[in-house]
Amino acid sequence: MARVVRDVNVIISALIAPRGTPRALIMAWEASRYDVVASEGIIHEVLEKLSGPRIGGAYHVTAEDIRWVTALLLREADLVLVPPEAVASVTGDPEDDYVLATARIGAANALVTGDRGLLALREHEGIRILNPRAFLDELNDEMGEAKPTTIEG
Repeated sequence: MARVVRDVNVIISALIAPRGTPRALIMAWEASRYDVVASEGIIHEVLEKLSGPRIGGAYHVTAEDIRWVTALLLREADLVLVPPEAVASVTGDPEDDYVLATARIGAANALVTGDRGLLALREHEGIRILNPRAFLDELNDEMGEAKPTTIEG
């Protein structure tokens, strides 16, 4: 079974866009179609962004929404410790470098992100970097499911 790190932007998108591809990935995870690797830093970033006015306020994120996503990550994800010295400067963005370190330390097969800088890498230390649609298509191909006719990011 694939071990996957979902970037902060994919986790947040799953919450604020309940009909999008990132939410379909949450449902696939809940159906045990892949394993999620996360870290305290990723969870902290999700909480910070969902609680702030730019995302949380703009998308009317409730305390219940935040509790749901936090509980899901803490209960179901394989949490790994990412010490500061394990975060290598790869992208020039400390948050992206932390996500890459989480994937490496967590022995992930894939990193799912909407971040263009990370997607441009395509792969890092044997970890494939995919957008949510590409990863969902892979999951569906494995299950023999038909692909939707619309294109989503």
